[in-house]
Amino acid sequence: MGLSALGPVLLAVVGGVLYHIAAKSIPKDLSPGLVLVVAYTVALMVSAVAHVALPLRAAAVSATELLHPAVLGLGVGAALIELGYIFTYRAAVPVSIASVVVNGLVAALLIPVAVLLFGEALTVRRVSGILLCLAGLWLLRR
Repeated sequence: MGLSALGPVLLAVVGGVLYHIAAKSIPKDLSPGLVLVVAYTVALMVSAVAHVALPLRAAAVSATELLHPAVLGLGVGAALIELGYIFTYRAAVPVSIASVVVNGLVAALLIPVAVLLFGEALTVRRVSGILLCLAGLWLLRR
């Protein structure tokens, strides 16, 4: 990973830390669906500001381009992640473990996707990293 990726990675890390602190702190008597409605309203506002502040494409975008299956999948995936973490934290899974377990399992499941759909190489080094990740998940079990 080069230095050009450092800023975006740090942005994701700050967002992830904020996200998990907030998700763990949601009162249990609030409806998960309503929590997501409010959270996504805030996300919509932040996204609108980012769209204006960070224009990456000068040309107009058609509605059909915005309804691309990947864009729709991103929305569905994001909502499922949010619901999953809300229920995970309500099941008393420690915040220090939940993200590691979820992200470790996601990474392991994405390996065949990366190889088959995106043509990424499966090297000995990467397989070793995956095995270490899975060993870490095993060590974190209750």
